[in-house]
Amino acid sequence: LRDDKNFTYVSAWEYKGDDVEPELHKEELVYENIEVKQRNYKTA
Repeated sequence: LRDDKNFTYVSAWEYKGDDVEPELHKEELVYENIEVKQRNYKTA
């Protein structure tokens, strides 16, 4: 099952050099024109 409540974001890692930890950037996805729903792709 999807966890849309906790994982509706896009993310990217920023490389800062060989001896530095990369930084994770997250941007929340805000849907203004659609409702997020789970779909069933199985055929009957």
